[in-house]
Amino acid sequence: MITLSNLNRSEALRYMGAKALNPDKMTSDIMDEVENELLKVCRPAYTFTEIPKDSPALGGNDIKKVVAESEKVLLIAATLGIYVEKLLRKTQITDMAKAVVVDSMASVAIEQFMDKIEDELKERYKGLYFTNRFSPGYGDYPLEKQREVVKILNTEKKLGLSLSDSLLLNPTKSVTAVIGLNKNEVKGKINCTSKCMKCGNKNCPYRREN
Repeated sequence: MITLSNLNRSEALRYMGAKALNPDKMTSDIMDEVENELLKVCRPAYTFTEIPKDSPALGGNDIKKVVAESEKVLLIAATLGIYVEKLLRKTQITDMAKAVVVDSMASVAIEQFMDKIEDELKERYKGLYFTNRFSPGYGDYPLEKQREVVKILNTEKKLGLSLSDSLLLNPTKSVTAVIGLNKNEVKGKINCTSKCMKCGNKNCPYRREN
Protein backbone atom coordinates (compact mmCIF):
# COMPACT_ATOMS: atom_id res chain seq x y z
CA MET A 1 0.00 0.00 0.00
CA ILE A 2 1.32 3.44 -0.95
CA THR A 3 1.50 6.03 1.83
CA LEU A 4 2.66 9.65 2.07
CA SER A 5 4.95 10.73 4.91
CA ASN A 6 5.71 14.35 3.98
CA LEU A 7 4.76 16.99 1.43
CA ASN A 8 6.95 19.12 -0.82
CA ARG A 9 6.87 22.63 0.66
CA SER A 10 8.48 24.33 -2.34
CA GLU A 11 5.80 23.00 -4.69
CA ALA A 12 3.06 23.98 -2.24
CA LEU A 13 4.40 27.53 -2.11
CA ARG A 14 4.45 27.65 -5.90
CA TYR A 15 0.79 26.60 -5.98
CA MET A 16 0.09 29.32 -3.42
CA GLY A 17 1.67 31.89 -5.74
CA ALA A 18 4.47 32.71 -3.33
CA LYS A 19 7.33 34.75 -4.80
CA ALA A 20 9.89 33.33 -2.37
CA LEU A 21 10.42 29.77 -1.20
CA ASN A 22 11.26 30.84 2.37
CA PRO A 23 7.90 31.51 4.04
CA ASP A 24 7.54 33.67 7.13
CA LYS A 25 6.99 31.97 10.49
CA MET A 26 3.21 32.34 10.44
CA THR A 27 2.93 30.73 6.99
CA SER A 28 5.40 28.03 7.96
CA ASP A 29 3.40 27.24 11.11
CA ILE A 30 0.17 26.99 9.11
CA MET A 31 1.90 24.67 6.63
CA ASP A 32 3.09 22.49 9.51
CA GLU A 33 -0.44 22.29 10.87
CA VAL A 34 -1.99 21.58 7.47
CA GLU A 35 0.56 18.93 6.59
CA ASN A 36 -0.17 17.06 9.82
CA GLU A 37 -3.93 17.28 9.26
CA LEU A 38 -3.70 16.16 5.64
CA LEU A 39 -1.49 13.18 6.36
CA LYS A 40 -3.90 12.04 9.07
CA VAL A 41 -7.00 12.12 6.86
CA CYS A 42 -5.44 11.16 3.53
CA ARG A 43 -6.64 7.78 2.21
CA PRO A 44 -4.83 7.50 -1.15
CA ALA A 45 -6.10 4.87 -3.57
CA TYR A 46 -5.74 4.17 -7.27
CA THR A 47 -6.74 1.87 -10.08
CA PHE A 48 -5.38 1.33 -13.57
CA THR A 49 -5.82 -0.75 -16.69
CA GLU A 50 -4.19 -1.24 -20.08
CA ILE A 51 -6.08 0.28 -22.99
CA PRO A 52 -5.66 0.16 -26.79
CA LYS A 53 -4.35 3.17 -28.70
CA ASP A 54 -7.79 3.63 -30.26
CA SER A 55 -9.55 3.65 -26.89
CA PRO A 56 -12.48 6.09 -26.61
CA ALA A 57 -10.73 7.44 -23.51
CA LEU A 58 -8.08 9.04 -25.75
CA GLY A 59 -8.35 12.06 -28.02
CA GLY A 60 -6.44 14.95 -29.57
CA ASN A 61 -3.15 15.13 -31.44
CA ASP A 62 -1.01 15.66 -28.33
CA ILE A 63 -2.00 12.34 -26.80
CA LYS A 64 -1.41 10.59 -30.13
CA LYS A 65 2.19 11.82 -30.00
CA VAL A 66 2.54 10.61 -26.43
CA VAL A 67 1.50 7.03 -27.23
CA ALA A 68 2.58 6.85 -30.90
CA GLU A 69 5.44 4.43 -30.30
CA SER A 70 4.09 2.81 -27.15
CA GLU A 71 3.90 -0.94 -26.74
CA LYS A 72 1.29 -0.52 -24.03
CA VAL A 73 -0.91 2.34 -22.84
CA LEU A 74 -1.95 2.66 -19.20
CA LEU A 75 -5.03 4.51 -17.97
CA ILE A 76 -4.83 5.54 -14.30
CA ALA A 77 -7.13 7.15 -11.75
CA ALA A 78 -6.05 8.19 -8.26
CA THR A 79 -7.62 10.03 -5.33
CA LEU A 80 -6.69 11.22 -1.85
CA GLY A 81 -10.16 10.28 -0.63
CA ILE A 82 -13.26 11.97 0.71
CA TYR A 83 -11.76 13.02 4.07
CA VAL A 84 -9.31 15.37 2.37
CA GLU A 85 -12.28 16.84 0.51
CA LYS A 86 -14.14 17.32 3.81
CA LEU A 87 -11.11 19.04 5.37
CA LEU A 88 -10.87 21.40 2.40
CA ARG A 89 -14.58 22.26 2.50
CA LYS A 90 -14.50 22.80 6.25
CA THR A 91 -11.56 25.22 6.09
CA GLN A 92 -13.15 27.08 3.17
CA ILE A 93 -16.01 27.92 5.52
CA THR A 94 -14.04 28.60 8.69
CA ASP A 95 -10.66 29.97 7.60
CA MET A 96 -10.08 31.02 3.98
CA ALA A 97 -6.39 31.77 4.50
CA LYS A 98 -5.81 28.27 5.82
CA ALA A 99 -8.00 26.86 3.03
CA VAL A 100 -5.55 28.20 0.44
CA VAL A 101 -2.78 26.26 2.16
CA VAL A 102 -4.91 23.11 2.42
CA ASP A 103 -5.77 23.32 -1.27
CA SER A 104 -2.15 23.85 -2.31
CA MET A 105 -0.69 21.14 -0.10
CA ALA A 106 -3.40 18.67 -1.13
CA SER A 107 -2.50 19.39 -4.77
CA VAL A 108 1.09 18.54 -3.91
CA ALA A 109 -0.06 15.38 -2.14
CA ILE A 110 -1.97 14.01 -5.14
CA GLU A 111 1.00 14.67 -7.43
CA GLN A 112 3.39 12.94 -5.02
CA PHE A 113 0.96 10.04 -4.84
CA MET A 114 0.92 9.83 -8.64
CA ASP A 115 4.73 9.76 -8.64
CA LYS A 116 4.68 6.84 -6.21
CA ILE A 117 2.09 5.05 -8.34
CA GLU A 118 4.37 5.44 -11.33
CA ASP A 119 7.29 4.01 -9.35
CA GLU A 120 5.15 1.02 -8.40
CA LEU A 121 4.06 0.49 -12.01
CA LYS A 122 7.67 0.67 -13.21
CA GLU A 123 8.41 -2.31 -10.98
CA ARG A 124 5.51 -4.15 -12.57
CA TYR A 125 6.50 -3.24 -16.14
CA LYS A 126 10.27 -3.61 -15.91
CA GLY A 127 12.10 -3.26 -19.20
CA LEU A 128 9.74 -0.64 -20.61
CA TYR A 129 10.29 3.11 -20.67
CA PHE A 130 7.49 5.36 -19.45
CA THR A 131 6.30 8.54 -21.14
CA ASN A 132 5.28 11.34 -18.83
CA ARG A 133 1.73 11.45 -17.55
CA PHE A 134 -0.90 13.15 -19.69
CA SER A 135 -4.38 13.98 -18.41
CA PRO A 136 -7.65 15.11 -19.98
CA GLY A 137 -7.55 18.88 -20.24
CA TYR A 138 -3.79 19.03 -20.98
CA GLY A 139 -2.96 20.46 -24.39
CA ASP A 140 -5.65 19.41 -26.86
CA TYR A 141 -6.65 16.25 -24.94
CA PRO A 142 -10.39 16.99 -24.52
CA LEU A 143 -11.61 17.30 -20.96
CA GLU A 144 -14.82 15.60 -22.14
CA LYS A 145 -12.83 12.37 -22.33
CA GLN A 146 -13.05 12.19 -18.54
CA ARG A 147 -16.45 10.54 -19.03
CA GLU A 148 -14.85 7.64 -20.85
CA VAL A 149 -11.96 7.46 -18.40
CA VAL A 150 -14.13 7.08 -15.29
CA LYS A 151 -16.39 4.65 -17.14
CA ILE A 152 -13.56 2.38 -18.30
CA LEU A 153 -11.89 2.39 -14.88
CA ASN A 154 -15.20 2.08 -13.00
CA THR A 155 -13.87 4.70 -10.58
CA GLU A 156 -17.08 5.29 -8.67
CA LYS A 157 -17.24 1.69 -7.53
CA LYS A 158 -13.51 1.14 -7.07
CA LEU A 159 -12.44 4.49 -5.62
CA GLY A 160 -15.60 6.43 -4.76
CA LEU A 161 -14.50 8.82 -7.49
CA SER A 162 -17.26 10.39 -9.57
CA LEU A 163 -17.57 13.01 -12.29
CA SER A 164 -19.82 16.07 -12.13
CA ASP A 165 -21.89 17.42 -15.01
CA SER A 166 -19.22 20.10 -15.41
CA LEU A 167 -16.55 17.36 -15.77
CA LEU A 168 -14.95 17.97 -12.37
CA LEU A 169 -13.67 14.99 -10.41
CA ASN A 170 -15.14 14.41 -6.96
CA PRO A 171 -13.27 14.23 -4.60
CA THR A 172 -11.49 17.16 -6.24
CA LYS A 173 -8.03 16.05 -5.14
CA SER A 174 -8.03 13.26 -7.68
CA VAL A 175 -6.25 12.72 -10.98
CA THR A 176 -6.72 10.65 -14.12
CA ALA A 177 -3.83 10.13 -16.51
CA VAL A 178 -2.49 8.25 -19.50
CA ILE A 179 1.05 6.86 -19.69
CA GLY A 180 2.67 5.21 -22.70
CA LEU A 181 5.11 2.32 -22.19
CA ASN A 182 7.85 2.04 -24.82
CA LYS A 183 10.62 -0.43 -25.63
CA ASN A 184 13.02 2.43 -26.31
CA GLU A 185 13.82 5.47 -24.20
CA VAL A 186 11.31 8.23 -24.80
CA LYS A 187 12.53 11.58 -26.12
CA GLY A 188 10.63 14.83 -26.28
CA LYS A 189 8.16 13.77 -23.59
CA ILE A 190 5.14 15.94 -22.93
CA ASN A 191 3.60 16.65 -19.57
CA CYS A 192 2.08 19.49 -17.61
CA THR A 193 5.27 20.30 -15.70
CA SER A 194 7.46 20.79 -18.78
CA LYS A 195 5.32 21.99 -21.66
CA CYS A 196 3.67 25.13 -20.28
CA MET A 197 4.81 27.40 -23.08
CA LYS A 198 3.32 24.97 -25.63
CA CYS A 199 0.01 24.58 -23.80
CA GLY A 200 -3.08 26.45 -24.93
CA ASN A 201 -4.31 26.97 -21.37
CA LYS A 202 -2.91 30.48 -20.88
CA ASN A 203 -4.86 31.01 -17.64
CA CYS A 204 -3.59 27.95 -15.79
CA PRO A 205 -2.71 29.08 -12.22
CA TYR A 206 0.26 26.68 -12.19
CA ARG A 207 1.70 27.90 -15.48
CA ARG A 208 5.46 28.31 -15.53
CA GLU A 209 7.37 30.86 -17.59
CA ASN A 210 9.74 28.25 -19.05
